[in-house]
Amino acid sequence: MTDELSNFDDKPQTRPMFLTILCVITFLFSGFSIISSANQYLKADAKALEAKTEMEKSLTEMRQNPNKSDPGVKIAEKLISSMSILANPENIKKSAIASILTSVFCLIGAFLMWSLNKKGFYLYVIGTLIGIVAPFIIYGATNILAIGSSVFIAFFGIIFVILYAVNLKVMK
Repeated sequence: MTDELSNFDDKPQTRPMFLTILCVITFLFSGFSIISSANQYLKADAKALEAKTEMEKSLTEMRQNPNKSDPGVKIAEKLISSMSILANPENIKKSAIASILTSVFCLIGAFLMWSLNKKGFYLYVIGTLIGIVAPFIIYGATNILAIGSSVFIAFFGIIFVILYAVNLKVMK
């Protein structure tokens, strides 16, 4: 009987300020990412045409460069050529869907962690992994954009996973 009464004396667990800040940052970033990715999906054809026009313009300028044999020019040409994969509306749409999926998992995870639910951490990790792997699936494992995009996502994603992991002890 005493044990039952002592359970009423337990104060509800409060969310640490650090976890609150992490969640708010995730809410803002994921919300913005969902909106901008939806916009990207809806305007994929126009964005592809714009990217293709800019790449052709850049390649023309490089080919007119008197230092065509310069290693920097060759690297720039290779980079622009690898960007041609961006000028594909289907790839823009796939990238937008992957970004929305990543953001939704991270957003749901942050909402659960806001409530001190440990399951949110695992959803956040899944969202981060989707964000890291998706560029390789969409653009190919050897594409420099896939590698760069994944490194960028991995850098910030892993930092946030570690920062959230520090708070696992307060989650149930």
